Amino acid sequence: MSPRPASTVPYVLTTPGYLAGGGDWGHLTELLLRGHGWHNVSTIDYHTALASPDGRLHVVHDRRAGWTWNLRATRPDGRDWEAVLGDHLPVEYVTALVDAMRHPPTPHSHKVLDPLREAGWSTDGAGPAPTAVSPDGLVRVTEQPSRPGRPMAWRAACTVNGYRWWTAAFSTHTPPGVVTAFTRSLARNDLLPRMAIGMPLYGCGPSTRLARTSHGWDDERALLEARIADARARRNTGSQAAAPAAKPVVPTAATRTR
Repeated sequence: MSPRPASTVPYVLTTPGYLAGGGDWGHLTELLLRGHGWHNVSTIDYHTALASPDGRLHVVHDRRAGWTWNLRATRPDGRDWEAVLGDHLPVEYVTALVDAMRHPPTPHSHKVLDPLREAGWSTDGAGPAPTAVSPDGLVRVTEQPSRPGRPMAWRAACTVNGYRWWTAAFSTHTPPGVVTAFTRSLARNDLLPRMAIGMPLYGCGPSTRLARTSHGWDDERALLEARIADARARRNTGSQAAAPAAKPVVPTAATRTR
């Protein structure tokens, strides 16, 4: 976790979430290390590499690649897969993906674009590459064509004023439930808390809505500690149920600032 910021630094609640920026990556790494019993297998500076207790799953946050996230899974059937996620993708979305990779749903039980379609995104499932586009036109999610009989890979990108804010790439054999955890995050309207410094992201002002809030660093820390305690309790009791997703922060008497 990063050091506590000065108490004078205000927070804002940001929507849409995909323009909120990465946030505090410690919210994921601390949860895995202290809550779920993962191991720190980092070998170099500026590189955070975590491995699950059984060694099958890896989460890497790499400054050498612009602080991108790399999620990898090895499988007994040889159908290994990985996801590469850009640094401006919210850590809340990355956490949802890691939760899904830790507890993969039943294969083929999800239609990846359904959460986006239900949220009002425009979708085209008739062409060779099924695609969904956000209502503001900033995010595009596409299934990549592959050879007949092979599972397809997925790609997503957020572009504002010609600048690519983040990309997400899921390799062939990525479980549909994992990709669906990503599209479900994109589809949600949760207000994501961020330090007001540097918000909105450069060039994203016309597309970003901010709300004032009394929510601050102490609240963020309390939410993280609650998730860590819950994960520890489930691990100690041998529960295999996935930890509940963090509840969205709802501002009280919030005032729109943008």
